[in-house]
Order: sequence, then structure tokens, then C-alpha cells
Amino acid sequence: MRSDPILIVDDDELVVQMYGSILEAAGWVNRVVVTDPRKVMSLVRKTEFSVILLDLTMPHVSGRELLEEITAERPQVPVIILTLEDRVDVAVECMKIGAFDFMTKPIDENRLVNSVTHAVQLHSLHDEVRVLSRRGRDTRIVNPEIFSSIVTASEAMHQLFAYVETIAASPRAVLITGESGSGKELFARAIHEASRREGSFVPVNVAGVDETVFSDTLFGHRRGAFTGADTVRRGLVEQARSGTLFLDEVGDLDNGAQLKLLRLLQEEEYYPLGADLPERSTARVIAATNADLFTRQQDGSFRRDLFYRLMGHHVQVPPLRDRPEDIPLLLEHFVAESCAALGRAALVVPPRAHRVFHGYAFPGNVRELQAIVFDVVSRVSGGELRAEDFRSHPMLAGRIREHSAVEPLASTGPLASTGPLQGSGPLPTLAEAEEYLVAQALERTGGNQSAAARLLGVSQSTLSRRLARKTHRSR
Repeated sequence: MRSDPILIVDDDELVVQMYGSILEAAGWVNRVVVTDPRKVMSLVRKTEFSVILLDLTMPHVSGRELLEEITAERPQVPVIILTLEDRVDVAVECMKIGAFDFMTKPIDENRLVNSVTHAVQLHSLHDEVRVLSRRGRDTRIVNPEIFSSIVTASEAMHQLFAYVETIAASPRAVLITGESGSGKELFARAIHEASRREGSFVPVNVAGVDETVFSDTLFGHRRGAFTGADTVRRGLVEQARSGTLFLDEVGDLDNGAQLKLLRLLQEEEYYPLGADLPERSTARVIAATNADLFTRQQDGSFRRDLFYRLMGHHVQVPPLRDRPEDIPLLLEHFVAESCAALGRAALVVPPRAHRVFHGYAFPGNVRELQAIVFDVVSRVSGGELRAEDFRSHPMLAGRIREHSAVEPLASTGPLASTGPLQGSGPLPTLAEAEEYLVAQALERTGGNQSAAARLLGVSQSTLSRRLARKTHRSR
């Protein structure tokens, strides 16, 4: 059911009952009816309506007068004019004053429902823009406990926390993008917690799920819907009623499943397998993917209309390599977590162990670090971890030496010998030294310019300019 408040104003009680019935059949349950136009403005000042249906010809106060007052005091609230006056000049005048739509009686039911739907969506968008404008780049977190499961000291992450709190109460879908292992599900759970929705958080991984399995999993089935369907199955949409449905790996859905998800988002309804009548959905949808949906739109593997439905709000989770300040915090956190899980005494993490990962690109992000730490903790004996315990781990052997800032420089090139400036040979020129250091930084970070710039102690823009000059000189 749709809970957006709608105000219906008409002096004819039969007419307001008819409008109410039309809207109720479409799922709009929060309706306020007024037959005395003199009571309208006091209600409008007290309640933020999502849309107002307004008759023009009424005793005491005309609809035109009310339209002028409403647009002056609540310009963000869409007003739909419903009147017997089938005159172009009247319609033009109302639209100039600020009416969202103009319809003549008798009203077409489908047009009324569509107009109300679009008006509510517009109001929701305007409301979101106002909130985001007030927040700006404010990173103050109202309820930090909601994000306690996300270990971070990153300014970029705290900006995302503030954004999550801003959009939490919105009914619109959320698309969370980011690399595998970066923490997308943690953000989905945080959005649900911040929303204070009454229902449950229901996660499901839809990677590789075809249309039939998708429908049965999400929408459920009626008894006898197919061979073997001996009982009724509640789908996950029903389980997420008044809560949050989290669809992970949504970029991997086939076209048939995408079309059914589009209907769910667009119409807020779905058909269980074997059902003749649709069910209403009250679940908020959050989707996540590590796929490039822009590219998939271009090759036709992901529907463009579904993409924009999912992009009601967008959360882009940064990879771990772009927030190196989080690595020491996460390392300490995962060591403590691993010790507790293995039932062993707490281990000391020396500062040198923190530096092992400096400049490492972390292709598996936070999940990779968590897996490495757990395995290292399970292998060591004694009460302290060593840097070598991490450097020699099978997942990092041969890789961490190429990336770690604590390893010696390579043994070839103008800086080679037992150290960068050791030996009796000629010193490299500044240009040679710079070229060598840039090449080493890029090699150690797998070509990642952000991480390479951090190793060199310069900004990414500075490194990019130097690389561009080098490319230009080589032409």
C-alpha cells in the first residue's frame, strides 16, 4: 500500500467518495477528505501533503483562490484541478498559477491514477533535493551506532554515512555499486537500520538466477502452480513486507527477470506463480552490483529503464586501496575478531605489520584483508604477530614484496646497489631518479595511480601531469 498523504477537496460528498474509491483501488490508503473549503488552508499548514485534488467551483472559497494560497505557501505540493469547467482559458490560468494538472469531469480513472502517481514522485524528488541541499557536504552523523559494523576513519566514508541518513526514510530504490568485497551489504543493512522500517531486512543473491527461479524466489507461488507445488510458498517480497528487500549482484539478472523486477519497482505489485490477481508490495528495494551497468546498457544486457528505476538513490562504495587510512584500523579489528573466533588470547599487532600492506592494491578489498588476517592468526604461535607472518602468507607471497613500501628497491636501474644511493658509481640525475621512482611506484601498485601517488607523497593530479608530460615527450 502507498502511504503518501493525499488531500481531496470537493463540496460534493459523493464526488470525494468516488475519488477516494479510485485511489484506494490503486493502493493509496492515506487520504484526507474536505468538503468545506474554508478548512483547507489550516490543514495544508499543519500537514505536508504529497498531492492535493482540488475542485474549482465551491461555496465560500473558490478553488482558484485556494490554488493561489496553496502555491504561495506550499509551492512544492502538486495540485491537480478537477472541474466541470471545460474551457481552455480556465485551464491555462490554473496552470499559470501553478497547478500540476487540469482535468475535466467526468474524470478518467486511469488518467487520475497516473497523474497522482507522477505528482507524488515529483513531490518526493523535490523533498529529497531540499534535504540534500540543506545537508550539503555535512558529514555529521546523527546515529553513529547504525554504522558501527563499518570500520573506517575515511572522510569519504563518513560523507556516505551522512548521505545514507539523509535518504534512509525515502521509499525510492537504492543502487549500491562498488568492487567485490568493499562492503556493499553492510551499507544496505545500514540503510535499512537508518530507515526505521517496521519489517525485516531480507537479503538474496540473484547472481545466475533465471526468470523462473527469480519469480518463485521473490514472488512465491500458489498451491498447484506447477507440478510439485503442493503447498503455498511465501516469496521474499512478502517476507520483506514493510521492510527492505536487498538484491545482491543485480547486474547478473537475465532479461526476463529484469522485466519482472521493473514491474515490481514501477507498479509496486507482483504476481505469485499461479495467481490471477496481483499482490501489493510495501518492501523498499536496495540493489547492489560490482558490474559496470553503464557498459551493460550499451551492449543490451541490462535494461535502461530498470537502471533508472534502481537509481532512485546511488551509493558508490570506495575500494580499500582508495582509503589506506582504514587499513590499520581494519587490521587491528580483524585480528581481535579472529582471536575471539579461534578462542585464543589477544595478539599484539606491531606497527611494522601495518606497513606491510602500504601501497598494496587489495583486489579483494576488505574481504581479502579479513580472510588473510584470519588465516595468519590461525597459523601463528606466541603472543605477537610479525610483519613476516603477513608477507609470507600464501595469498601474498610474491605479491606483497612488489607492493610493500618496506621492501628494498629493485636491484636494477640508476638507483641500484645495496641501497638507493649507495655505491661509488655516478649519481642519477634528478630526471632519472624521478622517472625511476614513478615507474617503481606504478609497478608496486599494479598501475593504480592513486596508490602510486600516495607512495610518492604527491597528489594524484601531480602524478598524472608528470605522466602526461612524459607521454608527450616520447611522441
